[in-house]
Formats: sequence, structure tokens, C-alpha cells
Amino acid sequence: MKKIQFFLAAIVAVVMTSCVNFKTEATVDVKVLDPDGKEVGAGTVVYKFTDNGLGEGTTLYKDNASGSAKTNTASTAHFDLKSPDDFTPSDIAGLDVREENTFFFCTYDAEGTRNGFIALTVKTGDKKTVTLKMEKPQQD
Repeated sequence: MKKIQFFLAAIVAVVMTSCVNFKTEATVDVKVLDPDGKEVGAGTVVYKFTDNGLGEGTTLYKDNASGSAKTNTASTAHFDLKSPDDFTPSDIAGLDVREENTFFFCTYDAEGTRNGFIALTVKTGDKKTVTLKMEKPQQD
């Protein structure tokens, strides 16, 4: 009897997985500028955070990030926001589901202090480009 239950559970899991379309739901390109407004070039790491109801407080530590990307030679970091990590899958059992989430994109200095921040609301299907300008280091 237990073998039959296990077999049925496995079939249900396979069927449910085949009903959900895991894919890129939206894209965001983050153009990074230094404090003087100049492009930073390649190699700057931009961290992505999903707003889970706690607001931007989660961005104080880059270890809380849900993803990261390095800037290319055009000073742009590209993010593919995918289901199920960033959005609920938009195609569930043939139904079209639309969702809107807030994401935070941040840069950090060598000591791990946040020196650039931008919040962005993204809907499934969006292709957005934003500019993140780093802040000047604070003088003690």
C-alpha cells in the first residue's frame, strides 16, 4: 500500500511541475555611475534584493541579497527576474498570472557599506533600465 501511495505522490508531483512554466518574467538593466556621475566601467558588483515586507532595511548587508551581477563595459548590470524565485510563474495550468514586486538594487564599498541604492517596482513582462548613482563616502 505504501508503494502505491509513493507512486501516486510522484505522479502528482510530475504533473504539477509540468503545469508550471518556469521562465524569465522580467528584465532589469542597472546602469551604475560613480559619485561624480561618470560610468564605473566593467566589474562593479550590483546586488539584487526582493522586498519581502521588511523594506530597504534588508539591503544594509549584502549577504541578504537574492542575486548579483557585474557591470559590463557599458557600466550596466543585467538581471533576469525569473519565476519562481522573483515572481510567481506567469503561466500556471494555462492561466495568465500577472504580478508586481519591488526590488532593491545596491552597490557596496570595500568595507561592505552600502554606497548606492535604488528601489524599483517591476511587473511581469517589464523590461526596465534604471540608473544607480553611487554616493560619496561620508567624512567622519
